[in-house]
Amino acid sequence: MERQKIFSLFLVVATAVLQTAFISPAAAQEKTAPAGADRASRPVINVATSLTLEEARIIIETAIAKVRADKSRAAIAVVDDNGSLVSMDRMDGTSSFFQRFAVGKAVGAVALQQTTGESADQYAVNPQRFLSALSMLQGEILLIRGGFPLIVDGRIVGGVGSAGHRGDGDVDAVKAGIAAWERYRQGRK
Repeated sequence: MERQKIFSLFLVVATAVLQTAFISPAAAQEKTAPAGADRASRPVINVATSLTLEEARIIIETAIAKVRADKSRAAIAVVDDNGSLVSMDRMDGTSSFFQRFAVGKAVGAVALQQTTGESADQYAVNPQRFLSALSMLQGEILLIRGGFPLIVDGRIVGGVGSAGHRGDGDVDAVKAGIAAWERYRQGRK
């Protein structure tokens, strides 16, 4: 008799589990979603951004024009104030590794709040700062010339990095992009 009660209870539980398992996801959503909760009726929620895609594209396109004028190739990356990628271009014929280098330079400029050239110079005068940054941000930053922070009213809003253009070409490309960005921002005031 006791076995029969346990078996009956098992069947009830098993039936409930199987019924739940075989309900389609759409049917489950219909039961839980309130009426009229379709995507179009939800309000658009904006996320605060420190640097717009339009601004990033101005920097990148100007930097690429400078690299092209020098008859060279590079990857250019723009990150926001948290080091998250906003936009990046890798010119044809540029190694894909330079993409990572460009992002690392941009993130390094944001993280240390100075150009990556200044950070590289820290190795000679303050190696603890240089090595600590590399240790803490391992694999995220590249502290060689070609990365600059983007600053508005004393606040870092992002960073830009160029990699692949030889000599001081990366620095020159980034400076050209930043100059165009600053002109754009002045024109919007």
